Parts: sequence; structure tokens; C-alpha cells
Amino acid sequence: MSKKIVGIYDLGITKEMMQKLCQMDEYGYTVELIEKTVGEDELSYQASMLSVEVNGPEKTDINPAVFEAVKEAEIVVTHFAPIGKKLMEAAPDLKVIATCRTGMENINMEEAKARGIKVINAPGRAATAVADFTVGAMICQIRNIARTDEDIKHGGWAKKFENSKDSYNMCDYQVGLIGFGDIGKKIAARLKSFGTDVLAYDPYCPPERIRECGCIPAEIDELLETSDIVSIHARLTEQTKDMFNAEMFARMKPTAIFVNTARAGLVDEDALIEALQEKRIGGAVLDVFKEEPLSEDHPLRKLDNVTLAAHLAGTSQGTFSASIGIVLEDLKRYAEGCPLTHVVGG
Repeated sequence: MSKKIVGIYDLGITKEMMQKLCQMDEYGYTVELIEKTVGEDELSYQASMLSVEVNGPEKTDINPAVFEAVKEAEIVVTHFAPIGKKLMEAAPDLKVIATCRTGMENINMEEAKARGIKVINAPGRAATAVADFTVGAMICQIRNIARTDEDIKHGGWAKKFENSKDSYNMCDYQVGLIGFGDIGKKIAARLKSFGTDVLAYDPYCPPERIRECGCIPAEIDELLETSDIVSIHARLTEQTKDMFNAEMFARMKPTAIFVNTARAGLVDEDALIEALQEKRIGGAVLDVFKEEPLSEDHPLRKLDNVTLAAHLAGTSQGTFSASIGIVLEDLKRYAEGCPLTHVVGG
């Protein structure tokens, strides 16, 4: 069997970053790098990411040359490139698929399991970037940083905005986190440094772990009804799809801010838009959307009580460099015959 690694790079994990895989030559591997989509621009890249998350790997396009490249591959490393059944069929010697992400939406996990292919990911790779961004975006929303910037650039000098009467110091807020994994814990640590009270709901995290982080474990109803800011950090699964619905928005305080820097699919977007339009909640901070980029006439573009970002929370250079490092260390363990640390799905 040929000891070959194929790295499929894109605009996030670039060719230069993927070249770190060449460190595997000390274990006798040859490395071939190939582009996910030839000539892809930023908007097409974002559309492809969204397609993978919504439609899965079987309905997302990939560079046809990849199928030739993987014919003798033992290991395939991807970022957002879709790894579906057809690609696995083209690689009969494939033993390991590594994705430089936390989510597995771009890999046909059932097919990999049926073929006995190990799948590894890069857990926590974006946790620091998302935590920094989320807390910064909260402050941006409540202190009107983006609004005053826009106002000044258009000739204004406004001191007050519609939400100014509800704008307090971070130490005056109670923040509710839905999901208390790597990202939730890092957000909590940052918020605690401001003196913010933090509630956390996570059915998979023992209450004592939440308390160890200086936070208060809470049931979902209590969190929604008492928090000034509600930030969601759950994994997107069939069970969590549209979990944040109209009923949950109705339980929030009328002045509360909703934050989503996780996955668009976690939220009933129509219900969110309606709650914002009718001012039934105080506002929102949104980095992810079911349509990316937002169409020119999208209703979210017309609201003055939201802070919008173009899916930027996890996209620091630190995230990308950390991703390939996490994957590479696990591949070295594999080459040495040691158990994989970040194997997914058994």
C-alpha cells in the first residue's frame, strides 16, 4: 500500500498551511496538495461552506481532479472540502480522514464507518477566536460601537441611540450561555473578568463543572427569563435544528439581547426576525445566517436593533494555524501506531 497523504486546501486552510503535512515525510509518507475548488473567490467559498453545512458532502461540489489525486491515498486531510461516498470509492486504500474543523458536516460519516475509515477532527480549534469575537460583539451591540462608527462616517455625531436607555456596564448584566463546551467555557472566563454573572445550560455538562468555572447551572426556562444576554453555543444536529424557536424568544426579557455565533440552523430565523421587528426582544448579534451572504433585500439588513457580521467569529489566523497543528499531531500518533486522540464516531 502506498503511504500517501492528500491535503485538500481552500481559502481558509491555505496551501501554505497544508504544507505542514510534509512533516509526515519522516514517517515515509509522500504528500500531495490539491485545491478544493479551482479559482474559488471569497463569496463562492462562503457559499460552499454553507452548502456543506446545509446539504452535506454528497450535494456539494469539489474539484474533479481530487478523485484522481486520492486513488492511492492512505490519509486525506480536508478543511471544508466535501468527503462523500464517491471520493471514498475513488480511494480504496483510504484509512484516515482528517478534517481541520470541529464539525463533521462535510464528511459522510456513515460511509466512512461502513468502510472502516477512521475520522479525526480538530476540536477546540476556533474556541479562542469565537470566544473573543462573541464577547466583543456583545459589547459592540450594547454600547453601539458599530452604530456610532456608521453614524460618524455618514456625517453624524449622535450620542444616543434607541437602546441607550438599556445600555449598562458589562458587570451589570447577567449572561445566559446555552451550551458549555470549549467555547462556552472560554466566553464565561472572559465575562467573569468583567464581573458579569453567568448562567449556563448544558444537559451534557455536569452542574459541578459549571460551578467550577464560577458560573451558575440553570434550566433553560430560568436562563431565558432572567438573562440580559442569551448566547447559544450548541452543536448543530437533527435534534438541535431550529431549537431556538418562537416560544423561546417569547420567554426572553423584552430588553434582552440574543447572540448567535454558532450555527444558523440552531435558530428559527423567521421567529427571530419577527421578534426583532416587533421589538419583543432588545436586539441581536448575529454572525451566521441561513442565507450567506444575505440578499440585498433580506429583512435583517433593514433592522436597527441588530449587529451583523459576515460569518467571521472563528476566522482568525490563529484558528487556521491551530487547526492544522491539531490534526498533524494526531496523524503523527497514527504513524507511530498510537491511538488517535480526536477520533470521531468510534
